[in-house]
Amino acid sequence: MSTERMTKLRGLWRTHMNALGTFDAGAAGKAFDRLCASYAEPQRHYHTLSHLVALFDCLELYADEIGDPSRLALAAWYHDCVYDPKAKDNEEKSAERATNELRALGAHTLLIDRVAKLILATKNHLGATGGDYDDDVFLDADFAILGAPEAAYRQYVEGVREEYAHLSDDEWKAGRMAFLERIVLAPRIFRTGVFEGAYAAQARANIKRELKELEATDV
Repeated sequence: MSTERMTKLRGLWRTHMNALGTFDAGAAGKAFDRLCASYAEPQRHYHTLSHLVALFDCLELYADEIGDPSRLALAAWYHDCVYDPKAKDNEEKSAERATNELRALGAHTLLIDRVAKLILATKNHLGATGGDYDDDVFLDADFAILGAPEAAYRQYVEGVREEYAHLSDDEWKAGRMAFLERIVLAPRIFRTGVFEGAYAAQARANIKRELKELEATDV
């Protein structure tokens, strides 16, 4: 992570903490350091600080669509703070950590509850239901990598495959194809019209290309 990007993240964190109205520089600084340490864990190759920066960039790009930026910002910080590729409860543990840390930082109970529910919704982008349009924008932003240019999409796939290095090639192929087929067969990929219009065509092209490559792979 470059110094410039870290400076940006630190500035965003200060802004988001100030928005809580009970800013404690010492406590907030320690929370930021803990989050950075989590996103820099060695098992991560896609769900890293770079993913966090990309998510904030996407939310900034669609800021005019967002009515409650504080909720989405805090959900972004904590949505992947717990990430074990072998586990099935990362979202639950991330939501729990967000609840505990945001409470300690003085966030309002209602805000904490909505942040936690949004983090839980990231468990299934196709099946989960956001609480409102803001939640849908967040879920779409987190899914926007599917509609990235081909080179960025391939880098994302490589990162996720590294995170699932514990799976054999045939296990990876079966799981990945099932995931991709669910997406490409869905009537739409993104929840909001603005994301569907901006990213769906490229996402379908990326997914169909990856499926074709997986089908051609002997495992």
